[in-house]
Amino acid sequence: MIRDNQSELSKQTNAAMRETRKVVIDRAREHNTPIVLWRDGKVVELDPFSAEFDDVKDSKYAKEPDGK
Repeated sequence: MIRDNQSELSKQTNAAMRETRKVVIDRAREHNTPIVLWRDGKVVELDPFSAEFDDVKDSKYAKEPDGK
C-alpha cells in the first residue's frame, strides 16, 4: 500500500505551480517569446515550442496523441 504523506497545502501548492507553468508556456508561445529561466548557474532562454515543453497538457498548443 502506498501512502500519500503530502499535506493538503502542499498538494494545492503543487497544483498551482503546474497551472502557472501551463500559463507561462502558453503565453510565451502565443507571443513567440523565449522562456527565460535560471539553469546551472546561468540565465538561459528556451524556445517555448521545443520538445522540452511538449508535456504540457491542456495547453492551447498541446499536441494530439498521434503527434499532430
